[in-house]
Amino acid sequence: MSSIKNTLLDTNLIIQVKEANNFDFIRFFLAYSVMFNHFSTLTDTNPFWIVSGGFRVKGFFIISGFLVMFSFLRSSDTYIFFRKRVQRIMPAYSLVILLCLILGFCLTVLPHREFLTSSQSYTYLFTNLLTLNFLCPDLPGVFEDNTMHAMNGSLWTIKVELMLYMTVPLIYWLLRKYNKLICLWLIYLLSFAYHTTCNHLADTTHEPIYEFLKRQFPGQMMYFCSGIILLIYFPLFRKYMKYLLPAGILLFACRDIPLLSIFEPIALASVILSVAYGFKWLHVFNRMGNFSYGIFLSHFPVIQTFIHFGLHEYSLSLTLALTTVICTCFGMLSWKYIEKPCLYRPKFGNNRSNKTQYAKDFIQG
Repeated sequence: MSSIKNTLLDTNLIIQVKEANNFDFIRFFLAYSVMFNHFSTLTDTNPFWIVSGGFRVKGFFIISGFLVMFSFLRSSDTYIFFRKRVQRIMPAYSLVILLCLILGFCLTVLPHREFLTSSQSYTYLFTNLLTLNFLCPDLPGVFEDNTMHAMNGSLWTIKVELMLYMTVPLIYWLLRKYNKLICLWLIYLLSFAYHTTCNHLADTTHEPIYEFLKRQFPGQMMYFCSGIILLIYFPLFRKYMKYLLPAGILLFACRDIPLLSIFEPIALASVILSVAYGFKWLHVFNRMGNFSYGIFLSHFPVIQTFIHFGLHEYSLSLTLALTTVICTCFGMLSWKYIEKPCLYRPKFGNNRSNKTQYAKDFIQG
């Protein structure tokens, strides 16, 4: 395969996808939205941010579906694809887990010796490094007086994100072997059916397990798949984008209507991709670097720490301002010294792989 930098997939789609876009702005918007909404939840104050609910996480999964599948099509083989994904996600994530353990050691009400010898401390470290945060979200004697005891309650999405990445080669195989549109919509509908079933069981049984299951991998697949759908038919999407944006906004606004709820993921994807490839004045955010991931990873323990010391009772505005500054600085440092250096940019020979050659064909539909 020729160098990725010099030999992109030579199609109209690739040219359009590689145009200047606003994905950095959207990531910043979603990351700060997560932070602001968690701030309201953890401090038990009225939400003040315009974006609430699960919109934020859904947006991240849609962007992942679009960009990760694009990355897969440009990778010379599956091993390199997964290596790049791990190198993008895990270094900063692992650092935050270790920093949370150190923070817990500093803040625990237990004697330090007891904290260090507690099996819960090592269970926390082991399970969280494996992204199995739900098995042990707390550290012993830490944040016991807070409304929520978890060290970092926002990290559940990392496990789901990695599981979605693992489906990409299978989705590619299905698209290559069978009708693309039928395969994608079948995956979409199966995910929607799973999510709807869990939601129904949660409402009727009031068992928290169904709320937990609803948020997991199969239930988020319809958002990831929506991003892939718009990638595969991106030239067609761009052609009619000015019509799809208002249609997407309308359908998303009507998502609580039972018969229209099925269109929520693809409607939201249409809105996000329209913003990504419209509004050229937002390109200024591309100069800042992609440090939104560090903001997402760090905000929860920062808020929890301020609540632990009661700063929110003194001044909510000051607490929010400090949280924003600290998390933004952490995100910038994480991007510059951890995330960006760990990104791998492989070089290859001049032979084009069969997978990449086929990508030209199926992506044009």
